[in-house]
Amino acid sequence: MKPRAALLAPTSVLALVGCAGEATPVDVEALAQSGRSAFVCLAIDRPDPEKPGVLRSLPITDCSYRTADTPTDFEVDEAEGGRAKLPHLYALVTQTSRGEVAVIDMTSERSPILDLDPGTPGASFLPVGAQPVDIVASRGGTASFVAVAEPGREGIFALPSARVLPREGCPVPALSSWPSCSLGSPPGEILLVSDPAAPDGKLRSSCSSDYDIDPASPGEAEASDDACGSSSGDLSREGLGRQKLLVTLPELGGFAVIDAQTLLEDERYAEGGFAPCEVERWVPLQVSLPPAAPPDVAPHGPECVAPSASAGPAQSVEAPRPAGLALAGDRLFVADLDAPVIHVVDLPSPCDPIELPPLLPASTLDPERVVTTSRIAVSPALPPDFRRFLYAVDAGDGSVMVFDVSDGAESRAPLSRPHPEWNPFQPPDRIRLPAPVRDLAVVQREAPASLPATGVAPEGIRCDPDPRLRTCDSSVASCDIETLYRTSAARDAGAGPLKLRGSFAYLVLTNGDVALVDVDDLDAACRGPAIGGARAGCAEGASDGDTPLATSGEVSCNVVSPHTLRSANYIATSDGAGQLEPGVQGLPILFDRAGSVVPFSAESPKMRATFPPGDAPPLTLAVGADRETIEAADSGQTLVDEQGLVLRAGEPQHALSMNLEDPRVHLANETWTVTYEGVLPGFARTFVRFDEEDGAVRSADARFCRRGVQSRASVEEQLLAAGVEEREAAARAAQLADFVQITSALPAEDADYWENLESSVCSFESCNAKYGSVITSRPGLRVVEAYEDHLTLESRDPAVDEVAFAACCFGGEVQLGVRAAGQWVVQSGGAGFLHHVVADPDTGRCRNACDERLARLNGRVVHTRDDGRVTDGDLGAFVNPMFRFAVTGGVPEQDMQFRFITQGAFRPLLVQLSDQAEIQPQAIRLVPATGELAITDGSFEGLILLNARSVGATRRFN
Repeated sequence: MKPRAALLAPTSVLALVGCAGEATPVDVEALAQSGRSAFVCLAIDRPDPEKPGVLRSLPITDCSYRTADTPTDFEVDEAEGGRAKLPHLYALVTQTSRGEVAVIDMTSERSPILDLDPGTPGASFLPVGAQPVDIVASRGGTASFVAVAEPGREGIFALPSARVLPREGCPVPALSSWPSCSLGSPPGEILLVSDPAAPDGKLRSSCSSDYDIDPASPGEAEASDDACGSSSGDLSREGLGRQKLLVTLPELGGFAVIDAQTLLEDERYAEGGFAPCEVERWVPLQVSLPPAAPPDVAPHGPECVAPSASAGPAQSVEAPRPAGLALAGDRLFVADLDAPVIHVVDLPSPCDPIELPPLLPASTLDPERVVTTSRIAVSPALPPDFRRFLYAVDAGDGSVMVFDVSDGAESRAPLSRPHPEWNPFQPPDRIRLPAPVRDLAVVQREAPASLPATGVAPEGIRCDPDPRLRTCDSSVASCDIETLYRTSAARDAGAGPLKLRGSFAYLVLTNGDVALVDVDDLDAACRGPAIGGARAGCAEGASDGDTPLATSGEVSCNVVSPHTLRSANYIATSDGAGQLEPGVQGLPILFDRAGSVVPFSAESPKMRATFPPGDAPPLTLAVGADRETIEAADSGQTLVDEQGLVLRAGEPQHALSMNLEDPRVHLANETWTVTYEGVLPGFARTFVRFDEEDGAVRSADARFCRRGVQSRASVEEQLLAAGVEEREAAARAAQLADFVQITSALPAEDADYWENLESSVCSFESCNAKYGSVITSRPGLRVVEAYEDHLTLESRDPAVDEVAFAACCFGGEVQLGVRAAGQWVVQSGGAGFLHHVVADPDTGRCRNACDERLARLNGRVVHTRDDGRVTDGDLGAFVNPMFRFAVTGGVPEQDMQFRFITQGAFRPLLVQLSDQAEIQPQAIRLVPATGELAITDGSFEGLILLNARSVGATRRFN
């Protein structure tokens, strides 16, 4: 099939010939709308220099990174009978819009895209029929198989490797050149799996036949001298048993088992015969769901509320629609686009599939949603515990779930993070990224270090920071090899963000980025602080007392954490690393209402870091490029208690402490304000009406709960739950409940409102006396109870009915502001005002959610009157996901404000596939020969390869 017009600048392509001379390069168009890829390793021997070369298929691992100047350079060694010493690695890439498979010589440095018909203008690839949906190649390179969904001609095409390269004197491939068979339904993804040989080494030709076939010897593959490849090849020479195709048929809800060798050699399928495929096993997939159960809710009192119980989607049974496939040992996993399951099939042989209980995709945050999956991948099992994990793309929102599929794993639900409260911005049971995930792959990477004394470089060694180990260097005869992987003092070698050793997931996003996720990093133990502590997210006993570990010196024990995004940087502040540790650009500064700086003094309010209970490592704060010490004791040398403050030139300064348990929670560098009795954001355009009957203000779109309003009743219930005595709780609740200030202007003095007003409660003169002044001096109306659409109010002065008076002064719709009484309001331009207030599903009242995951979504700081040390958990101790502090002492005034700017936002390790063209990633596949990852682009970028030894795109074929 020839294209009518070039889609990109032409690329030079060279015809591969069987003689010694090179053909003239031909200008052809680039690849377009690539779909899936497969890879084969081939060589062309020249036993007779006077005759065309003989193609030899090889195991994929026989190819490597070695390159050749041209597609015809195989380094033929005449001394060894014309045997090729440099096999070439070829990529077969489906072209979805043209119904073809492009052949790319990945070994050739020049003219890598092969033109199958160089005598005709334009590029000629291998025709296979419209809508090729998947392609797989045998590991020994004998043949490849393409699933085609062309309406009316759905089927499988076999591409014998002997015919995929352009050869002088051989016919140009046509659709009828390939063995092919028809299917009764459009195929989906396909896999090649092996039916193992019997104990005596014999094979069976089909699932229903006896083991009576002697496998061919690999040496026999070299006996053929047919340059045009009239033979389709013998898969048994690969030594992998009898190879079968597993072909998903989504519309029929199952997969078929088809013998690959029969497709290659049976006369029914030869020369485009397209007879019906001989299905040896049909496996209809089942949708088996357990009884639905409401979510577990921890016991709680009225101080917080739980969401309404849901039975979840388990009762929603859909017919299966198989999607992505993944094979791990003798277990086959099948994603499902319609049913909320991932099918698990025991596959000791493709002839004997047994479906097991499925994995159960679900969403913790949206339990009523039916979660289905599109693409899946399984990790290798690494020592010492040999755990294996399945990564699955949520077809609904493009996030990624992780399942434990190790032997003996008990749960079939997605894994949840151990401490979801550390990062409430991420769902607890999945990885959510800036763009949906299109495809994914889990691969194992290794960069073994050599023992100085022997030169031996064993693989799979985990880095160990134990200072008691003997460090390896050239001067010692014996040492502990685990020390070879430690981070160097300059952080330019050893364990680091760009050193990949272990298992990693590559997530291809629809926006053209590739995100890396840590699955099992062999260097994880060496990435963290020298002395761990709870504030750094370290497990108890992470370090032995005061003995520093030989680590990278980063500030968190979770710089590397399983099933989370990998950091692009060291999480540390130093001259070499830069300002990458979560901290502040400068120490907090206090301003008054007019915007003037309030000097630090014994009489001023102070922001100070809070301390963890019990013994803990000294606290520090990254400030710019420096790390400041937070004072843990009062020296008595200044007029204030220095605990929780920073000393500069002997003078105390405001401070705070950063949360370092999970660096990923620091999403952006932001400007933060901490305002005393500040205004809650979100009400600037909200209009309400007074209800004269119950003293409430109402508005259908006010969303008081969702904007975090806190009533007197809610505060009192929280204090009682915290153990405060009943009378004190009532008094403090009145002090800390939010209050409302009317921000609208009074009706004009000559307005009809005053002429028609029939009330003894107010007049223009009395209203103007109270509400004609600046807004901040207007009376505040305390919120007694809050609901999503209305607030019940009371006067803060029990001697005056301010609610009735305000309702009289302001007829019709008015605007209001809601302020936090006796508290400092914390907010930023990006994160906004954080809270976890929700509407009680039973009563509609605004209450904090009981969900522990949301416990750090806080935006209020209760002012602590007394100066001095504040411990985490105290009433005035504030914590949000990013930092923690308390504000103590002094007499704060309304709209006093602390300001600071955070730094050290987490930067995930992303690979940008293209910085010039808009791309549409389709699929990712591992290239076993080189360890690269190949990504196909549905636009014009063709095939993009990510380097196995570094992080980045290193080769492109387009």
